[in-house]
Amino acid sequence: MSASRRVVVTGMGTVSAAGIGGADTVRALLARRESALRPLRAFDTGGLPGHLAGEVDDDALDALFDRDAARRLSRICRFTVAACRLAVEDARVDTGPSLGLVVGTEYGDFRSSGEFATGYLKRGPSGLSPMLFPGTVMNAMGAAASIAIGAKGPTVTVNQATVAGEIALARGAALVARGHADAVLAGGVDELCGPVYQRLAHELGVLSPMRKPDGRRNGVEGCRPYMPDHNGPVLGEGATFVVLEDREIARARGAAIVAELRAARWGNIPVAPHTAPVARPDPRSALRASLADAGVAAAALGACWGAGNGDPALDDWELALLRGDLAARLDLLPPRSLTALVGQHGGVGALRGAAASLDLGAGPAVVHGLARGGCRVALVLASPAGR
Repeated sequence: MSASRRVVVTGMGTVSAAGIGGADTVRALLARRESALRPLRAFDTGGLPGHLAGEVDDDALDALFDRDAARRLSRICRFTVAACRLAVEDARVDTGPSLGLVVGTEYGDFRSSGEFATGYLKRGPSGLSPMLFPGTVMNAMGAAASIAIGAKGPTVTVNQATVAGEIALARGAALVARGHADAVLAGGVDELCGPVYQRLAHELGVLSPMRKPDGRRNGVEGCRPYMPDHNGPVLGEGATFVVLEDREIARARGAAIVAELRAARWGNIPVAPHTAPVARPDPRSALRASLADAGVAAAALGACWGAGNGDPALDDWELALLRGDLAARLDLLPPRSLTALVGQHGGVGALRGAAASLDLGAGPAVVHGLARGGCRVALVLASPAGR
């Protein structure tokens, strides 16, 4: 990320199983001890080995939209528009040509895509719905949100399992730092995909409780990142977006600056396909590079927010990589994860970034993302006072 412009966080909005709102909702999540994961209500999970999910309250979501708007937007687009509006209101930032948008997602509008394909399979070409077709493209949520809030700057959609939200924040910060936008809404969004995906994911053994090598289920269902009994992720849904701005422009308009995003790096670790290998020295560590860019020593860090989602291979790999970068500091700063509260989805990385922005009392914080395919992201956030 270029250092030509300094990037600050001035607002946030979130939609998740734990609540809907702005910075106050994220602060409440920081204090929350009880998980928001509950038995699924949207569809029947009978016969499946797992029943939990981080499900958004539809009544609370729909209260934010009038009937016509709700009818025009798919559910995942309502997540996106709601979180973006809440972030804009929280930051009191102007919309228009100077406001960009970066949306990270793992699955996109999967439900609309499924309904579109089902129409064709059942009725042939006459079953293809022109109303559903826009939802089959990955940038549907970004298009809907940019129109709804009037963001006329650059609009980008990024797609990467596990780290979609973190990459969106990094790309959004780069747009501001390089002068392509004065402010950017950056975050992530996903929706629970439906019963077919849920069944297939359990059959493949990628959700809690995952299978042991002998085929038996491994323990009790639940999301327990970094814990000895972790046995797979639990899916969630929702959206979180933060407003990233050029610091001088934010100061000039009298914005309340929450944090400074000092550095953002991302890159790939070469790995064998479909595996999460044992840790090895990473000479191109995105985390070490971001700390150097930010001028922050590992010993000065006050918090580490990790990607841990309960997947044993990914959790253990991440801990080994973090230990290689932070050494003994990791013993004092075990990584914190929010997936145990709201479930794994494309917005949770941005939610970690928002939470880290509000929790800098002990010093700068690093937000770390890691995907099974080897994509690694690191963000460094610090108090906005001085440098």
